[in-house]
Amino acid sequence: MATEIEDTAISPKGGILGKLFSSCAPDPRGSVHRAWGISLLFVVLYFVLAIIELVNLETGGGSIALIIASVWTGIVHLALGVLGTFVLKRFPTSFSVGFLLGVLVVLSNQNLLLFATFSGYKQGSSGTNHAFAGLGLTLFGVLSFMSLLLVHFKNDVVVAPMGDDEDYAGEGAPEPDPMATTA
Repeated sequence: MATEIEDTAISPKGGILGKLFSSCAPDPRGSVHRAWGISLLFVVLYFVLAIIELVNLETGGGSIALIIASVWTGIVHLALGVLGTFVLKRFPTSFSVGFLLGVLVVLSNQNLLLFATFSGYKQGSSGTNHAFAGLGLTLFGVLSFMSLLLVHFKNDVVVAPMGDDEDYAGEGAPEPDPMATTA
């Protein structure tokens, strides 16, 4: 009896995440795809706002470091949109989904740091700085939520788990020659 309770608490479907995402359980794959679609809207909006921030910082005499940070952030978030869509729609293996999870966590934390940086910055347009910082904080929450959702439903998203086929010898691996002798 005690092992059943322990197994439920640590299983992918139980615990805190199981309760949090219980409404997504009937269609886990669809829920992940819908959440990714919403995340993409925020990512594209952040890319556009990064370009606007770049223009305002250049015209307002902003720091070159923050100009580079805003451009880099826009480019990386655009790449995240392409990477995440490719992984979730075309190539959902265990490795690629794990890689996407790592990128999501890193970018989520980067957005939190950008919020802290741009919210107190005075040069350039303060309205744009606050909008960029606020959207960074929002994206921190959105990407964190997406990471948790993907962690919880990883087994439902992965189509071809790596290493599950026992008969698989590796694609392109040469078959042993029965006539070959060992010296």
